[in-house]
Order: sequence, then structure tokens, then C-alpha cells
Amino acid sequence: MEMTSLKIDLQDVEPCVKKLSVEIPIDRVNQEKSTLYKELAKSANVPGFRKGRAPRKVLEKMYAESVMGDAAQRLIQSAYREAIEAKNLQPVGEPMVDDVKMEESEPISFTATVEIFPEVELKDISEISLTRRIVKASDAEVDRTIESYRERQVRFEPVEDRSIQDGDHAIVDYSATKEDGTPLEHFSGQGKQVSVDKNEMFEDFFNGMCGMTKGEEKQFDAKLPKDVPDPELADSTVKFKVKINEIKQKVLPDINDDFAREVSDFDSLELFKADLKAQIEKRNKEAADNSLRDDLMKKIIEDHPIEISSGMTERQATALANRSKENFKSQGIDPNKMGLDDEKMMEKSRVDAVRMIKEQAILSAFAKTHGIEVTDEDIDKEIEKLATMFNQPKDVTRQQLTASKGMEGVINQAFAEKIYGVMLEEITIEDKTVEPEELDE
Repeated sequence: MEMTSLKIDLQDVEPCVKKLSVEIPIDRVNQEKSTLYKELAKSANVPGFRKGRAPRKVLEKMYAESVMGDAAQRLIQSAYREAIEAKNLQPVGEPMVDDVKMEESEPISFTATVEIFPEVELKDISEISLTRRIVKASDAEVDRTIESYRERQVRFEPVEDRSIQDGDHAIVDYSATKEDGTPLEHFSGQGKQVSVDKNEMFEDFFNGMCGMTKGEEKQFDAKLPKDVPDPELADSTVKFKVKINEIKQKVLPDINDDFAREVSDFDSLELFKADLKAQIEKRNKEAADNSLRDDLMKKIIEDHPIEISSGMTERQATALANRSKENFKSQGIDPNKMGLDDEKMMEKSRVDAVRMIKEQAILSAFAKTHGIEVTDEDIDKEIEKLATMFNQPKDVTRQQLTASKGMEGVINQAFAEKIYGVMLEEITIEDKTVEPEELDE
């Protein structure tokens, strides 16, 4: 605890919520006011006096109220910082300042309600024993990965001797009208390329197109789904007129050494497959490490009952819910269609928020007892990971993080990585290779 001239009283309001009552002595108030009046005298334009020559008594008559307000604002800010240091508090977020009292020739007093991270007295974790389950990299997964590479190399060749099938592309002219004959401009086009895919098209439109041949014109009715962009057309029947100008079929490359050379830096399919398998093994190991960390944190949380304030939980949950909404929006997804209305999203976010707050409290306590600090080298490693992920120079990544105010997140991640690394060294870990289906057991 630091020495201070402030009068400070500390009260517990609820778990992780403290209330500071602070009184700033009159000599500090007067000193701050004197500083402000000196600053004011240099710039104030007072009739009858040259700039910077107005006596303080004249300035007091003109500016007493504003000077008092400015002095109080400065002093409350500095006194709050001094008070939390004196009481050894580590607040989360900004304080709620109330009950401000400021009168001429009197001390200034105020209260500041602050939230703090839960204090945790960690038990010894060296007796914890966990299993790291690493999924085996199967040949089937390698084959699925190769298929994804084939799809990227797909080409479409004209078809003359058959009708449209699922998976084809077609160049079409089409138009649509309501049942009363009203044209629908947004359901019309000339020379448009259409992917004939039963998983993507309206069912009736897909069925209407399949079987058509090049040059054929056809009219058919199609019932629109409930989620079309225009709510007036939802679940309605539309009359389409379609002409097929061209049919193209999907052609995938053969899987051989030539294919491997085309899509990779390897000269043979065998080497390409070996590299793919190594990549899968690396991803599976990283996934196993993440799961192990989760298991460890769950175990520590179970062993350490931690109380959290409702306000802290709500604020964290609201931030998580808003972030989820923005992510859904950026992907063009309506969360309501996934059964996630605002209340359900908040319910899930509250659970996640409690877990995150407890995790941060435990990591902070472990770092404190083990003297763990994040270094520039740790931060550089995290930036290098991001640079590799985005396939760009590390300096560019650092500049982007600085510009977007993302460095704090990188520092927090580096800190967490370092703490977890020490934690995992203290526990007993058994590695086990499992088949993919065993993970759900």
C-alpha cells in the first residue's frame, strides 16, 4: 500500500465490486486551483487589463465556477488512480463516479464503484493428470483434401448430345411473372450463367430445368420458398419462362503426377499426399493441444469456486453477443433462421462470459505466483503466426495490428500462450491416438 494524503474508505458491494469513498484535502484542491488560474491568466481576455496581467481576484469573480469544475475533474481523475494503487486494486473497465461534493474552501469528495477480477488462491495443479487425444490422419481425409483441390481445378466444357443434369452450368435467358401476369424484373436475365445445383436452386426451378436441351424453351410454375428476399413473394407461385442457350458439364482433372505438379510444389502424387498427411497431422495435433488446454481449465475451474459480479458478466456477455451478430452479418447469415434470437444468443453468451472471466482470473493468478511476464519476443512470435496465416510479411502484419488497435489482443494471446505453456509442464499428460469417431465418445 502506498502512502497518500487522501482519505480513502473501501467497501465490498458484491462479489468483485468495490466502492471507494475518497476525500481530497483542501491544500491539494487549492494547489490545483492555483495552477489553473495561472494557466488561465496567460490566455484570458479581461477588459481593462493586458493579456496575462489580470489579477487572480478579478479572474476568480469571472471564472470561479469553471475553474472549480476543472480542478475537480483533474483531481478526481488523479485521486482515483492514487486510491486504487493505495488499496492494491486492479479494476476492470471504467469506474462509476458518484456523490461528488465540491464547495469553495472545502475538500472535494466522491465515490467510485469499480469492478475487479476475482481474486483466486490457486491450489497446486501438479497432481492433475489428463489425456491428450490426437486424431489419426486417415487416408480418407487425404483423399477428401485432394478432391477439394480437384474442385478448384474444375473446368466446364460444352455439351451437345444430352439434356441438363445436376451439376451442369447453363447459359440461359429467363423471365418470370406473378400468377396475375405482373413481370418480376429481379427474376429475369439474358445470357446468364446458372449453376444447376439441387442444393442451391429453388426445388421447382431445378426440376423445371433438368431434362431441357440446348435451344429448348419452356414455361413452368415454381413455388418460391419462405425465405426469398422479397417478403411479398414468400411461399408464392411464380411462372418462369426459360430458354437454354448452352449447356456445360463439369470436368475434373485426373489424379496423377501431372495433377500434383499443377496444384503443389511436388513432382509426384506420392510426395503431395505425404505432405497433405503431414499437414493434417499438424492440424490434428494443434486441435488436440487446444482441447487439452480446455480440459485443464475446466478442471481448475471445478476445483476453484469463483464468484463474479452480475454486472461484469452482463457486460462481457453483451460484448460477445454483439460480436457474434457482426460475424453473422458479415457472412450474410440471419441468426434467427438458426434458432438464435437475441435472448437465446445472450443466454449462450452469458455462459461463455462466465467461462472467459474465470479463465482470465485463473491465468492472472497463475502468472502472478509464477512470475510470468510477456516479453517482446513472445509478442513477435504471435505476430509471426498471424503473418504466416495471412501469408504476408511480419512488418506489414504489425503495422495493420497497430493501425486497427489490435495489438492489445495479440499481447493478451501471447500472455495466455506463455501461461498455458508453464501450466502444461506442471501436469501429467498421456498422449493417445484415436480415430475421428472416438472423439465423440
